[in-house]
This record gives sequence, C-alpha cells and structure tokens, in this order.
Amino acid sequence: MRMKRVTLILLMMIVLGSAGALILRPKQAYSASERRRLAEMPELSADSLMDGNYTGRLETYLLDHFPLREAYRGLKANFAVTVLQQKENNGIYIANGHASKLEYPLNEAGVERTVQMVRSLKGTYFPDNRVFYTVIPDKNYFLAAQNGYPHMDYDKLFVLLSDGLAREANYIDIASALTIDSYYRTDAHWRQECIGGVVECLLAGLGCENTAFDIAHYVPHKIENFNGVYRGQAALPFPAEELVYLTNETTDNAEVYDAESDSMKAVYQTQLLSDEKSLDAYDIYLGGARAVLTIKTVRADSAGADARRLIVFRDSFGSSLAPLLLEQYDEVVLVDLRYISASLIDRYVDFENADILFAYNTLIWNNGSILKK
Repeated sequence: MRMKRVTLILLMMIVLGSAGALILRPKQAYSASERRRLAEMPELSADSLMDGNYTGRLETYLLDHFPLREAYRGLKANFAVTVLQQKENNGIYIANGHASKLEYPLNEAGVERTVQMVRSLKGTYFPDNRVFYTVIPDKNYFLAAQNGYPHMDYDKLFVLLSDGLAREANYIDIASALTIDSYYRTDAHWRQECIGGVVECLLAGLGCENTAFDIAHYVPHKIENFNGVYRGQAALPFPAEELVYLTNETTDNAEVYDAESDSMKAVYQTQLLSDEKSLDAYDIYLGGARAVLTIKTVRADSAGADARRLIVFRDSFGSSLAPLLLEQYDEVVLVDLRYISASLIDRYVDFENADILFAYNTLIWNNGSILKK
C-alpha cells in the first residue's frame, strides 16, 4: 500500500509539475530544429467550441509547447532506431552519412501537369525564345536504391519529360555533375561550393562562350553550426555542418530587386542569421523563397539592349545557383510559381531577348500541383 501511495504522489508531482511548467515557462514562437512555427494558443469562443475546432487546436498547442518536448522527441527517435531497429523515423532515413526523406512513387499525372505548365508558359509568354530545362536530382537519386529504400522511378521520369517537352525545350543534363556529397548531410539542398560542375553544364547547354567555372575566383565565407531540415524532422543526433557562400566582385556589386516587397536587396542576406523570423540559414541565398527576383550586375545598364538575360523558373535550389550564373549573364530573373500565379508573371517579368530555363528538382517535376496556374 505504501508503494502505491509513493507511486501516486510521484505521478501527481510529474503531472502538476508539467502543467506548471507549461503555464509558467516562456512560449517559443517557432521550433528551430523542425524549421516551423509553433501553434499559438487558440481563442475560445462558443462557435469554435461547438464545432470542435477549439479542442483540436488546443491539443496541437499543448503538444507543441509541452515541457522538454525536444528531449522527448530525441528519446523517441533514438529508441525507434536503436532498439526497435526501424529503418526510418518520421519519414527520414540515414544512409552513407546522409539524412534523406522518403519520396515515392512516381506520379505520372503530376509530371504531366508540370509538362503542361511548361507548354502553356512557352505558348503564352515566350513562343520564340530559346527554352531549356534541367532536372535537379533529390538525394534519394543517389541513396535510396543502393540502400534498399523505396524511391520513384527516375528513369521513367526522365523519359516522360523528354517525350513531353521534346518540342518545347532543350534538355541540359546536370545529374552527371553531382554526387551525394554535393548535398548537405542533414538538408535537402546542394552545397553552393560543390556545384561548379553544374554551372559548367548549364552554361555549355545555354550556349555561353565561356563555360569554365573556377572556384578560385570566389571568396568562400563559412557559417558554422548549420543544421538542415532533416536533422530536426528526424530528431536524431547529427553533427552540425558548415554553410558556405561564395562571393566575388560581381556578386558584391549586383543588386536584387524583390517584386513582392518592392525593395532592393543584396545577393547574400547575412542579416537573416540574426533575424528570429527566419527559420532557415539557407535563406541567406537571395533571401530564400520569393515570388519574383531580378538580379542585375553592374554590367547590365552599360550593356543596354545587348545585355544577356536569363529567366529561371526555379525552386529553392535556384537561390544558391543563380549568383554563380552572373559571370555570364548580366541579368538573371528568378520566378517561383509556388508563390505567384503563372497568369500574373507578365506583370513583373519582361521576356524579350531572354533565355528561358526551367530548373526544378525531381520532387517539383513529379508534382505539378505545387505550381500555381
């Protein structure tokens, strides 16, 4: 009987202590490890209580702000991987020293939707321009098959794109210039200092006279303690990495116009590292995901009508790629159709005398519903 009382008292202390900690401790606005904003305390009203929305949102809030939540997440993840021998946790698996997210199967309808988007854009806005496309492999392209994990049928994806875009765009292969070590170990993105071969492939495919990329012409700047999105999602211990960004005279003097905020910015926005509203250090590249960005070098104005212009329909990989294309292009315009409707882009983008490049990673090509018509 005495043991039962002790157990009951301890249980009550844990419950009351947790409740007290939940009430008294300062609330965090976001989770740095998971790269997401945490739920806010829902407002109680008769309508929200009657339709069930309040209780659901309250549960989410309590789970997001539970004391020692990060520690519990880590314990659960380690137990699942080490004790239960699960091959993945929260959809994240580890292979060859890299964390990656399971993404499968091939979505043929999604690929067709993306192809139709490219066709529609070409026919509407740039029927006479030179148009190109490339496929940026996700990490599973290098990891999944050889480590026994399910993956999309990449060979068929390339065939579907080749058949669907044969008349609309010329393909530029960059996969051969990449390895798994071109990517961060804990993140989905590639490392800017490792994509010189990609730049050379693209410039050659685009018909540029000088296609050589020499990293010695850039100054590397290192940011310590970069933790990729997969580290937080998996809740597994991973050593921090270095994030490197490359600058030279061209990038230092280039200006970036953000159509969304109607403001001028720098190519590398290091101030975001100390901005609590920024959830991702990768956002230093051009400020992260934006609808329309126009990067102009100091050569652009003097070149006038002869300025070399490139318009890139891109995803987040394009943020670190675009600065390295400025050596050959006086102006690079980035359009992210995840954040702006295709029917509106002619208000912000001039397509005259510009090369067009569709540079999407395999996950975007596989799911055209992400792009706004």
